[in-house]
Amino acid sequence: MPKYRSDQSPMPNGKRPRSRAAERDSLALVLSLIRAGQAETRQEIERHSGLGRAVVADRVATLVAHNLVAEAGLAASTGGRAPRHLQFNASAGHVLVASLGSTTLGVGLADLSGGLLIEHHEPADITRGAERTVRRVMELFEWMISEYPLPGDAWAISVALPGLVGGTPDRSDEPVTLNLIPGWGDHPVRERLRDRFDAPVFIGNEVHLMALGELRAGHGVGRDDLIFVKVGTGIGAGLCTEGRIHRGAAGFAGDIGHVAVDLDSDVVCRCGNRGCLEALAAGVAIARQGQAAAADGKSPYLAQLLESGTTISAAHVGSAASRGDPFSAELLARAGRLVGESLATLVAGYNPSVVVVGGGVAQAGSIFIAAIRDGIYRRSRSLTTDNLPLVASELGKTAGLIGGAAAALDDLFARERLATWITQGSPRHASGRSIDDGVAVSAGPGLLR
Repeated sequence: MPKYRSDQSPMPNGKRPRSRAAERDSLALVLSLIRAGQAETRQEIERHSGLGRAVVADRVATLVAHNLVAEAGLAASTGGRAPRHLQFNASAGHVLVASLGSTTLGVGLADLSGGLLIEHHEPADITRGAERTVRRVMELFEWMISEYPLPGDAWAISVALPGLVGGTPDRSDEPVTLNLIPGWGDHPVRERLRDRFDAPVFIGNEVHLMALGELRAGHGVGRDDLIFVKVGTGIGAGLCTEGRIHRGAAGFAGDIGHVAVDLDSDVVCRCGNRGCLEALAAGVAIARQGQAAAADGKSPYLAQLLESGTTISAAHVGSAASRGDPFSAELLARAGRLVGESLATLVAGYNPSVVVVGGGVAQAGSIFIAAIRDGIYRRSRSLTTDNLPLVASELGKTAGLIGGAAAALDDLFARERLATWITQGSPRHASGRSIDDGVAVSAGPGLLR
């Protein structure tokens, strides 16, 4: 227990007043232990925290009064009276989450443990304007709340945006902007959501949050280090190290889609450069090459689709490959190898315990995944790949929602942040900085995910 300052005068009864800072710190510590499952009884809290019995009893009573902790029966006795079992009250509030891709929109409702209670996905085109998209997100949030009424309030809103998100949520005061995406400009995304639902808003990069979702609920469970690569309209990577997202100094880590992989290529990327990975191996690139092959008759299967009036997509190329079409199989293999060779540098630099591949193109079939694996193994030392699994995501679009909830809750329940609101029982009306203090978001041509 931190010592009281010497300038604190005794109260009339001879006792010293409690230090408010010390009280907040110890409350945050006790709640962190219970929430993480490290301590389930008062005795275990004493052992892990070093706090005295009376202090622990007082802090637990405060947390119970704030509805953050509940007593749930008796724990096993080790002699004498059985202790009371304590558990975090995950239903004290909830988190509204949204994940925006370049062609899809997903929303979800999570409890304070990060578990999704309900989710919904639908096609979307964010280039049709920010106001249209944000309005639809708010409509879906309200629909979920009405369909799944909870006893608690929305403690936070988490939004994954399909662009590079710069700064950090607790440091930057720059406005949220999606530059160069038609209809977005400097649209007040955060302010619109905060004003509507009276809750702090967390903004994150879609691929980063999908990586965190995979770490917490997908192939990364039980691991601390993971690389997630999304291959869809664009290509991006999310890096998790020591159980947390690696965002980089400015928040732009993992933007591998604009690494040059063919300096002799005449294909111009949306970023304006030539030979970028995205321009040669992303979904749009695969579709473009498939369309050309259909027109030239290089792929009979795709040619038939084109003749029927179908616009060739990456999914059509994947279907053709699974049906034995040689051109489509080679196209997917070539794209996969380029992705794998680009990932090899990250594998060497971060030595992950698993690589997870997600996004629409990842559903194209085993040829694409196998080619990525081959590209990594060709360009990496066996030291980093001998026990390195490379797997397709099983969470799919849900990964961004799970990761968004996890990121917001990690921020809310961080020890330093807890101290700013815990004595009020909720972060909704706490004084001081909150997770909606601002991040800068930029997305130029080719940066959409």
